Amino acid sequence: MKKMTLGNRILAMLLAFVMILTGIAPSTFNARVVKAADATEQRFNRIYREDGIVQVTNSIYQNSDSILTPKETSHRIKARKAGEVTDNSQVSDKVDIDQIVKEGITSASTFLNSQNYKYECSGASDWYIMSKLRTGQTISDAEKEAYGQSAVSVVSKWKANQKPTDIARVALTLSAMGKDITNAGGVNLAAMLYSSDRLEDGSNELSWTLIALDATSQKIPADAKWNRESMIDALLGFQNENGGFGLFDNKSTGVDMTAMILQALAPYVKEAKVQTAVDKALAYLKDAMDEEYAYTSSESTAQVILALACLKLDAVDAGFAAESKGIFSTLEKNYRVKDGGYAHLKNGDANAMASYQIMEAYEAYRRFKASEEGYWDMNSLKPSTPETPSTPETPNTPETPSTSETPGTPETPSTPETPSTDKTPETPTTEKPAKKPARPVIRKAAAGKKKATLTWKKVKGAAGYQVYRSMRKNGKYVCVKKNLKAAKYTDKKLKKGKTYYYKVRAYKKVNGKTITGAYSAIRKVKVK
Repeated sequence: MKKMTLGNRILAMLLAFVMILTGIAPSTFNARVVKAADATEQRFNRIYREDGIVQVTNSIYQNSDSILTPKETSHRIKARKAGEVTDNSQVSDKVDIDQIVKEGITSASTFLNSQNYKYECSGASDWYIMSKLRTGQTISDAEKEAYGQSAVSVVSKWKANQKPTDIARVALTLSAMGKDITNAGGVNLAAMLYSSDRLEDGSNELSWTLIALDATSQKIPADAKWNRESMIDALLGFQNENGGFGLFDNKSTGVDMTAMILQALAPYVKEAKVQTAVDKALAYLKDAMDEEYAYTSSESTAQVILALACLKLDAVDAGFAAESKGIFSTLEKNYRVKDGGYAHLKNGDANAMASYQIMEAYEAYRRFKASEEGYWDMNSLKPSTPETPSTPETPNTPETPSTSETPGTPETPSTPETPSTDKTPETPTTEKPAKKPARPVIRKAAAGKKKATLTWKKVKGAAGYQVYRSMRKNGKYVCVKKNLKAAKYTDKKLKKGKTYYYKVRAYKKVNGKTITGAYSAIRKVKVK
């Protein structure tokens, strides 16, 4: 409750008194508020207990069509007679997010369309084409055909150890076009992802693999090297105690990486372990904002908005905005470029990456508010009857990695890994005989004085574990512990200053036979 100020009350009473004495018609006075240019609309919501004493009218006007132009609110109060009124007015300063999103998508799209991208398979073009299609824009059949031919040409040259983020990017672009990612000119991109030896190279590889496979609900065979559960477990291993996620380990964290991983984990929040991780990550993202609800770059901000939309959380209600300001208005104020597009850093020039990521974020938010399919959900575009691949599912049938290190080539285990046959959400629940144990996920590889200690997550149904060691990542591995019951091993009497490489696999006994699963990712330890 807020009463009129003494000055205004006296003025109203004097005006009314004068009018009563002179018979002059009721007069008026105005109160005007000018709003700063931050894409928000400010009004005083006047709620009076009138009792026939005053009449209040409000009007809002703007001298430009742009949402960034200051808006003015005029409040007109008519004094009808002398007396006292109670003013319950409150300042309302709400951001018109829907308008921001609409204009933002148009601005980013206008800039990106001016960059003359070619319809070919490449890092820059893929993201442009994908974001264009996901925001409802169209490309011609000729452009789709040009990209499709380019993609087939590119992926046909890929080896089994191709970087997973490259595979995922192309798979997502093809999915956005409504094409079958299991048959890109005979190449099964989905199989390349769930069979990759490189998923644990970084959290980026795991998160984008999950997003690409889930975009069209790709089924993973029971005997695949990776399944969704093992990918999720591996991803959770990158979470720091502060809630954020790191790119290569759980020692450091980043806003971008944390937000991207939340997008990958979003479909699995019903799992308790995932929900716990998501809650911690959201707390980290809130703490990482400054008092203006800003992050250090436009891309970071965009990824957070996209993550919230994937989690079906509204930024305003989830603690990422207040009525007067928030993650949307700050993004517009700091990074929107006048002539179109968005900048990477505050008040910079328009940047392609910043523009398409913000366009993705805004479209994801729009879809969430409209209760449409999520930004990464492309199941409605999936071909109803996938074509039968005319060639083997994966390009260049996986070769046994070399036992010597070759400069410039990706690092892969020297011993071919035995596929794991864990149950996945898409496969039948009936288990096959002699099902192999899951692939262990090494949680920690610590160096001590002339020793190395490994700790991994217990594998369900495993009878024990086998630990292998090598002096070179791509060298020959020797079994240093054959029948280990615990999910921890300390390798002693090592040489000071030397670097050792380890991998672990689980085993089980079936009818007297030892059944081994796939090896874990290789972990490096430099002895103290």
